[in-house]
Amino acid sequence: MARGRGENRREESKEYVTIKGKIIFPDKTSEAKVLFTMRLFRDVVKKAIVFLKSSLSEAEVKRRLTKFINNAWYSSSAIKKAKTYLKQKRAKLKKPLLFSLGCKGIEKGNRNIRLIDTDKVLVKIPHANGKHEWIKCNVKFGKKYIPLIKELLTGEIAYSSTVVLSNGKYYFHVTIPLNLYAKHTGKSFVKKNASYVAGFDINPDRINMVIINEAGDIIDIRNEHFHDLIQHGYPKNKAREIRLSALSKLIDYAVNHNVKYFIFEKITNIKPDKNRKANRRIGKFAYRQLLQHAEIMVKKRDGAFKTISPAYTSIDAVPLARKFGLDRHTASAYLMAIRGLLFLKNHKNT
Repeated sequence: MARGRGENRREESKEYVTIKGKIIFPDKTSEAKVLFTMRLFRDVVKKAIVFLKSSLSEAEVKRRLTKFINNAWYSSSAIKKAKTYLKQKRAKLKKPLLFSLGCKGIEKGNRNIRLIDTDKVLVKIPHANGKHEWIKCNVKFGKKYIPLIKELLTGEIAYSSTVVLSNGKYYFHVTIPLNLYAKHTGKSFVKKNASYVAGFDINPDRINMVIINEAGDIIDIRNEHFHDLIQHGYPKNKAREIRLSALSKLIDYAVNHNVKYFIFEKITNIKPDKNRKANRRIGKFAYRQLLQHAEIMVKKRDGAFKTISPAYTSIDAVPLARKFGLDRHTASAYLMAIRGLLFLKNHKNT
């Protein structure tokens, strides 16, 4: 996609996080206009999925979508959203939504759904005659996000915006760079002279952590177990909170013991297991979500987060466990730490 006026091409290597607020409309007419646009945008995304799967170029797809929604920026945003559904056999797009890609500079962070104050947002309503309309809405964020929102109001940081409808209520999602989130919501715990490496092995019923020094020697081992979480019928939300609490506890312990580098498994596709019990455990465990939270936790503490391929870790962990008298999960965490250390040494001067 070409860089347009005020447009900020999103860097693929950059990590993002989403904060949420509640939208309050000034009247029913404004709500109806936004809801109509949300439904229209949802239909545009569906069309974009079909077009992208055909032989049409992206430029042609954008041209066709713009004819339908009469707004080129919403068309570009729909294409971006549609790409997230391309690998799915059937896209489940039932709820209306409205999404706008971020753009900094004269567009003040976003072109179509723009924050104008810490408690106000403008939503652009496209019209067929080209005379688009702005709907001003109130939005409520948590108090801890207000300093962050104030920095977004400068217009120097691009942020993507989404309006969603859930259980009859409207919410405003702002997607921002992870480092900005960490800057305003986290405390700096990692010491300036910290140099140790911590490797993590995450499983549905436990999290294992091994801390090593620059020579690869084991400094400390810490494990958090929660076997009850994998039992049938255990509430997913409660299990999630327990895992996040355990992970936060381990990370806090690490930063207080001279750890600077936090090494986790790079998880791409989770393959189903032949064992029904194992599949149930996997289904209850959101790996990617936990990793995202791990990255936020680490960066909030000024630590260095890194993911390493876990290939052959389970195989290599068996003989290592026998040699050092470790269980295989702790051995896997140790291997992750060693691989992270080797990566750091190989890329020290690059």
